[in-house]
Amino acid sequence: MAQLALASWASSRRIAPLPLFLVSFIISLLVFRSSSSTLYTPGTSALYAPPAQPTSSPPIQNTLVIPTFRERPNLAPLVEAIFGALPKAMAEETEVLIVDDDSRDGTEEEVERLASVGWRVGVLTRRGERGLSGAVLRGFERARGSRLLVMDADLQHPPSAIPELLEALTERTPMALGTRYGDGVSMAAGWPLHRRIISWGARILARPLTSASDPMSGFFAIRKDTFMRSQPVSTAGFKLALELLLKAPDASPPAEVAYSFGLRTSGSSKLGAKVMLRYVLQLAALYRWRVGLLWHLAVAALVTAAGMGANRLRKLRGGSRGEEAWSLPMHGVGRGRTRVRIE
Repeated sequence: MAQLALASWASSRRIAPLPLFLVSFIISLLVFRSSSSTLYTPGTSALYAPPAQPTSSPPIQNTLVIPTFRERPNLAPLVEAIFGALPKAMAEETEVLIVDDDSRDGTEEEVERLASVGWRVGVLTRRGERGLSGAVLRGFERARGSRLLVMDADLQHPPSAIPELLEALTERTPMALGTRYGDGVSMAAGWPLHRRIISWGARILARPLTSASDPMSGFFAIRKDTFMRSQPVSTAGFKLALELLLKAPDASPPAEVAYSFGLRTSGSSKLGAKVMLRYVLQLAALYRWRVGLLWHLAVAALVTAAGMGANRLRKLRGGSRGEEAWSLPMHGVGRGRTRVRIE
């Protein structure tokens, strides 16, 4: 935003290109610098440790991390659908971990109720922390499984795709991505047009960073050892999978599992202007991380071009008779001010 203001200011003044470029470059370095407070380094940034493995049942191999905020009505049907979709052997080795951002809507009590009737599900309530990526990262810390899977709580990610995502993880493909684009898949008919447009635009903006068909996906799986070797990722970001595709070793290209995107059955969407702004800022940070100094040079060049172009247009509109006119105030002449035109 500072660069846009600078370009607008420069267009109204006679600023030479080189000083404008240098100022834009310095501002870009300051604005797009990495903030250590929002970076998470696997291992060193952890607040939690995994609980002990169960002694009376097979060890946990798979941890399904589900970030939530006011999703209590969806929890029971979601947990039942998850374990209903897993083969018996896989179900015995799977745990579901709800990571809740202090919803205060009965989420904790609902998870405890589900656990009391036999479902292998637990809850981690974050207090004083907010954000989708941050919640998933805290869930990864508590995960007992060597294979991690992330999905939404709104039932838009089909549990039937979970086995294929988990089984796609190998040493050669340590990350698997659920994709809404492929043969035989579709968006739910009731999905609003504006959401389709937003999704399409966000996907196009991210495509230069990765070859994945659906880099915006929030439905993905990754080996825990691969995650632990990832470079620092942002806790303030909106799409953790996109960051891991770039920063986790050997994560790209991922295995891809096509699925049909469903409709939310309860609760409300968390997508708003604030979330979209965070995504744009996350993309800018990722482009800067990918190309380094070239990013700042490109930003400075664009600001300079915009400022010079706007200044040129202003001159053309103000000097349509082929002249450049300045008005200078002259004081002490009569009772008012006389303007002298210099041509």
